[in-house]
Amino acid sequence: MPKTIRSPPNRDQKTTMSDTDLTKIDHDNTSPITQRTKRRRGSPANKEHSEDIKNMMSSWQEKQNRILNKLVSDVAEIKLQNSQIQESNKEIEKALEFISCKYEDMREKIEILESERKTHMAQIAYLDTKVEDLQRVIKKSSIEIRNLPKEKIFNNKKEMCNIVQSTCKLLNVTVAESDIKDVILLKGKGNNNTIVTEFTRNILKDDIIRNARIYNRQNPNKRLSSGDIGLAGESKPIYVSEALTNRSRTLFSLARNVAKSEQYKFCWTSNGKVYIRKTQESSHIEIKDELQLSSIKNVI
Repeated sequence: MPKTIRSPPNRDQKTTMSDTDLTKIDHDNTSPITQRTKRRRGSPANKEHSEDIKNMMSSWQEKQNRILNKLVSDVAEIKLQNSQIQESNKEIEKALEFISCKYEDMREKIEILESERKTHMAQIAYLDTKVEDLQRVIKKSSIEIRNLPKEKIFNNKKEMCNIVQSTCKLLNVTVAESDIKDVILLKGKGNNNTIVTEFTRNILKDDIIRNARIYNRQNPNKRLSSGDIGLAGESKPIYVSEALTNRSRTLFSLARNVAKSEQYKFCWTSNGKVYIRKTQESSHIEIKDELQLSSIKNVI
């Protein structure tokens, strides 16, 4: 094959000369050619360090995820507990409201019962007073001769009437058998008996009580005794007083103790009522109940 002959290049065209070692070429700052720097390959140490950082970040992220998951779980549990507490509080509020209503009902009932109790107590006190007044009326003409020897046996009312008449005779009060309405023997717990005598006239009772006080006042060393009225055996003091109701007798006993402890000079009964007096010149005080005696002790 014949050789092809190329035409010679035009000398006027610019030619480009390339050096085999490009790194030795001095680039002019004004050259339009841009040189791109090649990226250096990482060393094995840098790769290992990068892997450590990745592993550390991955571990940290897993740890944070676990913490966040636990936190979310705890928050959910707290919300559940809070919801349960709210429900429980609602139930407690309902229970308290129910109890409050029941309490108000009970309080109203108690107030009603307390009011009824006060009314009943007032009625009982009123009835007690009425019964006491009736008993006083029944006993208004009666006397008691106390501390009679128990050895003396009273076989019938005739013998007891004789004892009453003998006592009245000693006190300068004339009492016929017809003046005695009834006579009763009360056996005491100790070594003494009591004769209760009801007269037909209240004035006889008053005369006997008054003369018995005068007799003992005039004979302070030889007071009225069983020997004076003809009873056999050892002579012992006997006491003549008006017949008292059980309530008045108890009140009289308490009044005597208060009068003694608080230096009241006089304590006596009249028509079934109890009186005390500080001195001869002071006014008397009617004792109506134990509460009054307590107030006297507190004042003093």
